[in-house]
Amino acid sequence: MNINQRIEFIIEKLYNGNKRAFAAAIGVAPTVIENVVGSRQGKPSYGFLEKICAIENIYIPWVITGNGSMLNSDNQNLKSDSINLSKETRPRIPISAAAGSLSIVTQSVTEAQCERIPLNPNMPDYDFTIFVKGDSMEPEFRSGDELACKLLRESAFIQWGCPHVIDSAEGVVFKRIQDAGDDILCTSDNRNYGDFKIPKCEINHLALVVGSSRIY
Repeated sequence: MNINQRIEFIIEKLYNGNKRAFAAAIGVAPTVIENVVGSRQGKPSYGFLEKICAIENIYIPWVITGNGSMLNSDNQNLKSDSINLSKETRPRIPISAAAGSLSIVTQSVTEAQCERIPLNPNMPDYDFTIFVKGDSMEPEFRSGDELACKLLRESAFIQWGCPHVIDSAEGVVFKRIQDAGDDILCTSDNRNYGDFKIPKCEINHLALVVGSSRIY
C-alpha cells in the first residue's frame, strides 16, 4: 500500500469507512480527506500526517513508511531501530515565505524556535519545511502549500531557474532565481508580479525547493 491507501485503511478499520467521522476525529474538513483518499489522491501534508499520528494506538512508522502494522499493540516484538523511525523529524520554519514581497526578518531562525514534524519519506532528502504565503508563484505553488527545502552549502549547487527559498538581509522570500553577476534575479511564476534583484553579499542562506504538499 502507498501512504494514501494506508490512510484509507485506517478509515475503513477504525471508522467503518466513514470519511466524515475520520475528518472530525482529526480536526480537518471532509474535503481534505477526499483530496487524499478520493479520486485526486494528493500527497498528504506534514500537518495532516501529524494529526493522524496523534490518534491513540496508531503506529507512526506504519503510517509514514508502511513498516510494521497499523496498531501499536500489534508491534510489540518489532526491533527498537524500527520503532525509532517514529522519532525522525525535520524542523518546520515558523516564518512563512512571502511569495510576492519580502518579509522583514531581523534575525535567522534557530532550530530551537522551530516546530519539529515527522519526516515525510515520500519526499527527496530535505532539511526543513516552510509554508508559502501569497499567490505570486501560482499556479504551481499556492498560498498554504508546505515546501520541503534542502539547504545549499556551496554556490556550485545552485540550480538556476528553479524555485528557491532565499534568506537575505531584507527577509525571506520564495522565488525562482537566475544569476545576475553580483546579484541574483528573483522571478515569479505569476507574471502579475515584477522581477527584483538581491545582492549576493546580502544573502544568508539559499535552499532549493525539492518538494511540496497541499491538503486542499
